[in-house]
Amino acid sequence: MLRHAVQRLLMAVPVMFGVLLVGFLLMQVVPTDPAVVRAGPTASAEVVDAIRRDLGLDQPLYVQFGIYLWRLAQGDLGVSIINNVPVSQELGATIGPTLELMFASLFWSIPLGIAMGTVGAYYRGALVDRIVMAFSVAGVSVPVFFVGLLLIWFVGFQWQWLPFTGRGGPLWTMEGIRAVALPAITLGGVFVGPIARMTRTAVLDVLGAEHVRTARAKGLPERLVVLRHALRNALIPVVTLIGLQIGFLLGGAVVTEQVFSWPGVGRLAVGAITSSDLPMAQGTIIVLSLGFIIVNLVVDLLYGVLDPRVRAS
Repeated sequence: MLRHAVQRLLMAVPVMFGVLLVGFLLMQVVPTDPAVVRAGPTASAEVVDAIRRDLGLDQPLYVQFGIYLWRLAQGDLGVSIINNVPVSQELGATIGPTLELMFASLFWSIPLGIAMGTVGAYYRGALVDRIVMAFSVAGVSVPVFFVGLLLIWFVGFQWQWLPFTGRGGPLWTMEGIRAVALPAITLGGVFVGPIARMTRTAVLDVLGAEHVRTARAKGLPERLVVLRHALRNALIPVVTLIGLQIGFLLGGAVVTEQVFSWPGVGRLAVGAITSSDLPMAQGTIIVLSLGFIIVNLVVDLLYGVLDPRVRAS
């Protein structure tokens, strides 16, 4: 198991390097000059050139990338061009709200998706199965921003049940729960459908396996047969999908944070890119990519818990 974890950690190193390289190159094609952004529209050419030299933008790209990696190795993410605040300080203030939103979204969507898929598989072909599949297809097809705007219009504006803009406080307070409810429902709603569909398919395959028939022949209650013998063995592909979907959920969090004015990393990334704040944009790319890598690493380690063959390899 330890060897398996070390191998996955080593594989994450070149992936992160590739992310840093691609993110750095993408920021170079932004049409706005960061030196002009910092100097202001009325600055002279001499001032702009001085700022460009100060930022190292007059160096070749490979030199700039090397300097960038050296600063990252020292824990220096740079300083925002717009507000002259350290990038790490801005990220530190926005990571917490993003994690709260992610946790609140997964807290209800994962159990609901697994439960819907299991029920649909057990009652295959029945009305409840068709309802589950219809809900799953709708969850996959409807865009995140559309669900968010509907919730804002009806739940937030028309009925005025819940707030729909900003963060009300920490997640463990009532104000924080009320504020995160609509963003979490919006973001988690697109997560339920894929989990339900994958769970249904996996449970259907396992229900016909020999060990499930043997458990039924022993006279075990049907609830134990489904939960202990069928669902646990069906969770391996479901966990894989959950890991991949959490990565895509980070992209959905960017849209959700914009719609609900949630002060997270996604909203910070959009603002940094639109304002050509390259250090801030690169910092948000690092955080989002690192989150994706960590999630997939956790999923790989969960394989060892769910499948003993992985621990033995």
